[in-house]
Amino acid sequence: MTKSFLLSVASLVVLLSVAPASNVHASEKSEERMVCKYQLQTGTRFKTKVCKTAAQWEEMAEAHRKGLNELVDRPQIKVCGPNGCD
Repeated sequence: MTKSFLLSVASLVVLLSVAPASNVHASEKSEERMVCKYQLQTGTRFKTKVCKTAAQWEEMAEAHRKGLNELVDRPQIKVCGPNGCD
């Protein structure tokens, strides 16, 4: 390989590694990023591809966590049988 070829490849690598300037912050950019996941369909072995933004996936996960916490923290009701409570 020639020296000029190596220099051109090195300069291309440097140009590609530099991120373009943007007014969008990294956190906002990552929240707008589309994330696709495969989910199992009930009653079949097939999967469905579901695409949402990262913010929507996090919002859905937070709703699930909140629901589980409410279920766990719910007061327990003692059920008594016909012979009374044991």
